[in-house]
Amino acid sequence: MIKQKEFAPIDVRDRVLRTSQALTSHNLRWILLHDLTNIQWLTGFSGSAATVLMDTQSATLHLFTDGRYVEQAQQQTKDAQAVVQVHRVSTVAERCQLIATLVTGATVYVGSTDVTIALFDTIQEHLLVEATQQHLVFAELRRVKDAPEMERINHAAAIADRALQSVVSAGLCGLTEKQIRNEIDRTMQDLGADGASFDTIVATGANAALPHHRPDATVVLPGHLVVIDMGALVDGYHSDMTRTIKVGEPSPDDLVVFDVVCRSQAAGVEAVAAGVTALDIDSVCRSVINEAGYGQYFTHGTGHGVGLVIHEEPFINDRSRQVLLAGEVVTVEPGVYRGGVSGVRIEDLVEVTSNGCRIVSQTPKDLSCPPFQRTISKTA
Repeated sequence: MIKQKEFAPIDVRDRVLRTSQALTSHNLRWILLHDLTNIQWLTGFSGSAATVLMDTQSATLHLFTDGRYVEQAQQQTKDAQAVVQVHRVSTVAERCQLIATLVTGATVYVGSTDVTIALFDTIQEHLLVEATQQHLVFAELRRVKDAPEMERINHAAAIADRALQSVVSAGLCGLTEKQIRNEIDRTMQDLGADGASFDTIVATGANAALPHHRPDATVVLPGHLVVIDMGALVDGYHSDMTRTIKVGEPSPDDLVVFDVVCRSQAAGVEAVAAGVTALDIDSVCRSVINEAGYGQYFTHGTGHGVGLVIHEEPFINDRSRQVLLAGEVVTVEPGVYRGGVSGVRIEDLVEVTSNGCRIVSQTPKDLSCPPFQRTISKTA
């Protein structure tokens, strides 16, 4: 076990001001937040139960939580330099009654994607309430990462790099997908991760043709391609990386596909820069695969933003017209999936810059391991 890294504190004051200005421009004053990711981004609070009332006119915040989290909320909001009044409440009705005294009859706006119909109806019993698409405002505001956010993402990616190279260098042949998944996840935690960014994907042989295959008892055999899609979670921030590992000598057809995907991915990374559209990045990757005759086997978008959520704006696909911004963190991850045969995906995490991008993922693309068995002494 290594010593936990100490990070520069996150200061949310600028976020609060920018959010207030953005929501005010939509003529929204009293905003009720239920999305825990947006609450963490805005206040620093990372607990699992909270609602925040924001007065965009004065840029003031009220955080409502139950007795389990009051002390945590007070400390974390203080650490994030957020000016937040923390209220202890036990029920939705109690929370709404307190909010009613704060807004004095004004309309409160609730995110249309953040609450159930039942919860909206309960809130409506106590407050003048309207549904809005405020989640779109937060999605845009969260796209560009500040220095403390990048520090956490960089560290998460470095942990994933070290973990994958460690596990692959020990050998994959003879292990089940589940055993490999377990070893990767354990190694990331040993290296200081809070956990995995998402359910680690390990897909060998024909299973690799399933982009989001769930690891099972399938054994890695000589000649297989093994797709490993993984990331580390560090202080709320995610990383994301995919490598396709060659075990021994894959078939000539598999090696051709591997080369095509590598060229596609490299072209996509080369095209990333502030001012470029997400559609352009997708088109660059897709054209390489199309020209090689495998276009029908590239069945998903080329990438997505990464931050407090593993899949966030901007999304890089053949429908997106979003323009990339300097300071965003996105993936570039083309793939070819030949059903019943094998699959290849290569993915880097990159930081968009004004004149290109900085590649965050540092694991070599052409990873391979020998075709002999090495068994991890752990249960599947």
